[in-house]
Amino acid sequence: MRSEHINDMPKRVHLTLPDPVHDELVRWATARGQAIATVGAIALEIAIKQAREAGEIPPAEPTTVAAKKES
Repeated sequence: MRSEHINDMPKRVHLTLPDPVHDELVRWATARGQAIATVGAIALEIAIKQAREAGEIPPAEPTTVAAKKES
């Protein structure tokens, strides 16, 4: 479920997590042998995919470049 565009650059965000969520994230990261940030990004990607599939996220508007290609 990685970025669909080769030229996309990862973005950094700052999140504040409740202690129980952080604790579970740490346990998950430890079990996977990965960094907490990596597993957090995976968890967020999964949640966004589920929200998109449930229709909770509106479709993206076409970008200027994509709109020009279609014309």
